[in-house]
Amino acid sequence: MLKNIEKIIGSHKANKFGVKKQSSVLIPLILHNDSWHLLFEKRALTLNSQPGEICFPGGLVELDECPKEAAIRETCEELNITENHIRLVGQIDSVMTSFDMLIHCYVGVLEIEYENIHHSISEVDELILVPLDYLLSVQPETYKISSKFDLDIDFPFEAIPNGKNYNFKNTQYPIVFYNYDSVTIWGLTARMVFNLVNLINGKN
Repeated sequence: MLKNIEKIIGSHKANKFGVKKQSSVLIPLILHNDSWHLLFEKRALTLNSQPGEICFPGGLVELDECPKEAAIRETCEELNITENHIRLVGQIDSVMTSFDMLIHCYVGVLEIEYENIHHSISEVDELILVPLDYLLSVQPETYKISSKFDLDIDFPFEAIPNGKNYNFKNTQYPIVFYNYDSVTIWGLTARMVFNLVNLINGKN
């Protein structure tokens, strides 16, 4: 029995961070009309997941690739560009979602004219440019969401110290909003923008 346990544990690859899935995004910088912009996508309205949301190009990391490769692959697929149009600058802090997905965030320069990008219409409804100077100078709106345990009526309080008076920890996390013209950038994408802006502005 012990040998079997040793074999199972010895060959197991531990999930060190409690991550169920990993995805990657590219935060694209592009020069347009002599000024730097961030390029966002509005997801196609026909998609099953988050149609119409504003996001960066990205998606799930596949089994045979690393997070950086996933960010580049997804960007190429969604923008209909090639890898040589992307100059990777580096990586900023990853974002952990409330549903145990780790999102790796890369920053890259698109070395292609904006007018020459013909995005995939099956994945992207439209492309949106937001001036980087605007994002660096504006204060986003921030709201806090509290989460708490919603326990079933048959939860065995008698089995834990202090029963119903147990000090369950509630959590709070910020929801960030950026508004530019008629565009609202919010949620995880806005958190990524916030992290990038703070890094550039020396606030991290």
